[in-house]
Amino acid sequence: MRVGADPDFSLMPDLFPARLRPHVRAFGRFVRLADAITDDTFLTTTEKVARLTALELALKGQMSPQWSVEARAIAEELRQSLQHTSVPIEPVQHILRAFREDATGQVSDTWAELMHYCRRAAAPIGRYMLLLAGEDLQRCGAASDALCAALRILKQLRDCKDPAVQYNRLGIPRSFLDDAMITAAHLRAPTAKGQTRAVIDRVLDGVERLLDEAKPLPALIRDDGLATHATIVLCRARKLVRQFRKRDPLRERVGLTAWQRRLCRWVAAIRVLPGR
Repeated sequence: MRVGADPDFSLMPDLFPARLRPHVRAFGRFVRLADAITDDTFLTTTEKVARLTALELALKGQMSPQWSVEARAIAEELRQSLQHTSVPIEPVQHILRAFREDATGQVSDTWAELMHYCRRAAAPIGRYMLLLAGEDLQRCGAASDALCAALRILKQLRDCKDPAVQYNRLGIPRSFLDDAMITAAHLRAPTAKGQTRAVIDRVLDGVERLLDEAKPLPALIRDDGLATHATIVLCRARKLVRQFRKRDPLRERVGLTAWQRRLCRWVAAIRVLPGR
């Protein structure tokens, strides 16, 4: 089971004050573990649900994951982090419940349903970070939710060539396929042509609207580190959308180069800190 960080989508603890970095890392490791469980092809649906449930119980101190020393350490690390920071457990619970839905194969029929799913699976990641940094959810929550939803969909689109990722994890509403008169089998073709390409572009249209909604987020955040983080993520997401427009995600795994990721960090340093 791979639990490593994803360079295009990972959290960047070094942007935060030293006192918060261990908590950012603990949260990131926990979410990656839950994600890896959900996509593990060697586990049955029942086993996935049981492990995700065990992780939730571990955060409450009620059960320790029994399948590996690593899982026990990751769950305990976040449990102690939540106690130390007084960040509520609810965002993590929402993420785990969404992953359990993924494990059982639930599919979003419409864009509205996909957004409802993202509010459970993706938005809590941003809300956890806002709470950890002491930000106001009323002020920043909606823009953060939009950004997290966009990232979630881009990540799943990027992984569509991975045979371990099931259709319900691809961030494509079933109605989009129905409207184009294709099926999920077309997403396993060697290349995206015709209506398949049109479906991908329709999803990207939705992602761009989400990024437009998220654009004000850095200015709404008071903490310099988190504002810089949001600016970097917005920059990377825009670049990923352009890559998806130019390249074929069925032919190759679409992602950013190390240079493109560094460029977004430089852009953020220029845009955020001088205006503070």
